[in-house]
Order: sequence, then structure tokens, then C-alpha cells
Amino acid sequence: MNFIEHKILIKQIICLISFAYLSGCQSIPADLGGDAGPLFRRGVVSINNDGLSFKPCYVNKAESINDRTGKLAKRFKHTQAPVFYAELSGDHFVTGEPWEVYKVHLMGGDQLTCQYELSGNKYRAAGNKPLWIADVREDGIYVQNYGRLAQLVFPRKKPISLGNGYEWNSQLQGIARYSLALKVLETRCTDQFGIDYEYTSQMTLNSHVYSGCAREGNLEVRTLPGLYSALLPGMNSLGRFISLDLTSDNEAFLTQDYRNRQPLIEQIGTWKTLSEGKVVVYLTEIDGRKENEILIFQRDKQGALKLKGHSATYGTAGLRLERVGPERAHRRFSR
Repeated sequence: MNFIEHKILIKQIICLISFAYLSGCQSIPADLGGDAGPLFRRGVVSINNDGLSFKPCYVNKAESINDRTGKLAKRFKHTQAPVFYAELSGDHFVTGEPWEVYKVHLMGGDQLTCQYELSGNKYRAAGNKPLWIADVREDGIYVQNYGRLAQLVFPRKKPISLGNGYEWNSQLQGIARYSLALKVLETRCTDQFGIDYEYTSQMTLNSHVYSGCAREGNLEVRTLPGLYSALLPGMNSLGRFISLDLTSDNEAFLTQDYRNRQPLIEQIGTWKTLSEGKVVVYLTEIDGRKENEILIFQRDKQGALKLKGHSATYGTAGLRLERVGPERAHRRFSR
């Protein structure tokens, strides 16, 4: 997308803004993904006379959804719960039309479940009777068997593909010798709390077999790309409109609109996550000219990005950008 296309898109957006663990078997349309792939979202599902409604985590406004799998309505009928947390994938976001859901990854929990993001985890597998947890991370597989006090950290090796999942095998030699085999299979699983997961898990630790469910982690990173905006007070009554678009390819587009009939100020660059919920944005161009600016944001509990420290552009009061939509690859304004 060039600057002109991006500018048109941002103007459309400005106009619009002004006013802890089930596998869907529904196939995803072949033309759904394109370069962007299906849109993954997490939030709270509710039901009313008009149908299903979805309120994404860290977004204040709910929207209508159309569940192609039938699993969400089935859960409402089965549990009688008025609302529940869910992780879903579906069609691109189209303003004014229901979001099409083609796959259900997880169902169960409530609004507070949005706070559990499993940062740093590729997968979390867990079970009960006895209680155990295995976290698959970049630097190893962390195993906690609550029959023992110690946590075991196994070296992570390349997994074996099983067709419908993966198996990790590893050994650990210390005071005692441990052998681990961990399977994560794409098969529906329900835990003791009635939460439906996308994966079933099985852990064999020194010949002892443990069964449970599993889910994907890194939810913060998977849902961080998107559109963020703020309206700052200005010299005139209209103020200054700021938008920041973060893409899953780690591109960043920051636009300032002083709403004074002058062209938009556009900056482009890259972004990456740091520890403890920080996001650093490296802006390398402004209106096509090279210029370097580094902005560090802290993600707050409402999912907004708050600028840290002093900025020559935004002052010492800081800048707080609220999440208002998915990343641009998933925003379309007409079919």
C-alpha cells in the first residue's frame, strides 16, 4: 500500500470513527485469507433477540457476528450462560456487516479471561487428577507436576509432526534423570470447568502418563496488531486526530490530522514488543522524507498504548491511543 492509498484509507477510518483453554471443523473459504490469513480475535460472546454479539478484548464496542460453525449457539443452549469468553477466527472485518466466524478455538470463561495472555508460550498443556502444566516456550519446555515441588525445564527440540498435531521429546539429567514426551493434538477437549479447547494433550514423564487439554499462547502478540487512535486538543475546536496502525508484518503507520484542511502528516517505520507489555515504534520516514523518531508505548489493562517519557511531538503529558479495530489487512469498506 502506497502513501496515497494509505491516506485514503485513513480518511475513511476517521470518518467512521467520528460518528486459561475447541477446534472448529468448519472449513475456511479458500479466498478468505489472501496475504493476511484469517483474522484471530478474542473477547466475550453474548446472545440477544438479534442474534450473537461479540465484544473484543480491550474494545468498548460490541458488534454482531455470524457463527458459521454453530458451536457458539450450541454452547449457549447447553450451558445457559448469558455470556462467555471465546477465541475465534473468521472473515475480514467489514464495517456495517456481521463478522463471519469460521473457527472456534476456545469457549469458556468471562471478561476477566482477557487478562490471561500466556505471553512467551507457544502452547500451554494442562490437566487435572493430578494437576500438571507444561508450557512450550522458545527457551524450553517448562513442566510443573504438582505432586512434586520443583519445576522441570527441558531443552526444547524440533517437534515431530503427527499429522493432526505435534510431539516433543526431551531428556533432563540432574540429580535425577527425566524423560519427557509431550503431545498436542488437534482434537476437541473439555476440562473439569466446562471450558472447550482446540487441542487435547498427553504428557509422558518418566513412564507416567498425564492427560489434559491444550491451547495456543502468545495472545498479546497475536492480537496486538491493529488500529489505535486518539483525539488530542488543539488550537482549534476540532483538535488533532492521531492514528497508529500496527501490522502483523511489524510495519507501523502513524498519521496526524490537524483537521485544518491541510494534508495529513504520515510517518512509517517498524515496531516490536519489549518485555512487560512495552511496544517500541521506530519511525524512519515522514511524508516520504527520511527522519528518525523512536516512540515507546506501555500497553495498559484496557489494551490502549500509552506513550512513555517525553516526546518533542506529544509533550510530557503523553499520548494514549485506544484500540479501535483490527489491522488494516482485515478492514474492508465494501465487498
